[in-house]
Amino acid sequence: MNTETKGEATKQHLINVGSMLFYQQGYNNTGLSQILKEAKVTKGSFYFHFNDKESFGLAIIDYYIKIFKDLSAQHLNNNQLTPTQKIDAFHHFYLELVKQHDFKCGCPIGNFSQELSALHPEFSIKIKSAFDSMVFTLSKVISEGVLVGEFNATNDIEALASFIIDSWEGALLRMKSVKSAEPLDNWYLFTKKLLITNT
Repeated sequence: MNTETKGEATKQHLINVGSMLFYQQGYNNTGLSQILKEAKVTKGSFYFHFNDKESFGLAIIDYYIKIFKDLSAQHLNNNQLTPTQKIDAFHHFYLELVKQHDFKCGCPIGNFSQELSALHPEFSIKIKSAFDSMVFTLSKVISEGVLVGEFNATNDIEALASFIIDSWEGALLRMKSVKSAEPLDNWYLFTKKLLITNT
């Protein structure tokens, strides 16, 4: 293994550890010392790859976007599923994920948005890009559903997709408060009523 490969492995390891700590505890509640301790990496190694905690956080948002795209390939972009089945798969996957964390963690992008969008312009831009990516992915599913007659026709698919993503984020926020799957199940029920013809 050459030096560059080792360096990239260290950088990715830091991102993996930091992304989980930020997801579980939040950005502001996670200190650099804890990240270094959990990752078993020196401060020098951290600053070799990242200028500061903010640049580290921005890299982690990119990582969250990549994870969403990878998971979308299994669910929302899965050509083996019908549009309705894609919505079903998306919901059931994330429901099981948040259950594993006792309904405490929600959406990592949504969490960053709540903590940092109003305070850090660079985070705000990056978070907007993440949400735009989510809306774009869902828009494709809705377009497909309309085309094959599974979903109700609409004149503004992007606005509908944006509304569904926004309501999903709201359901996740309420889920963390009530420590229950009910908000997400309600979101799923009413989203399908909104989308699906003759529901």
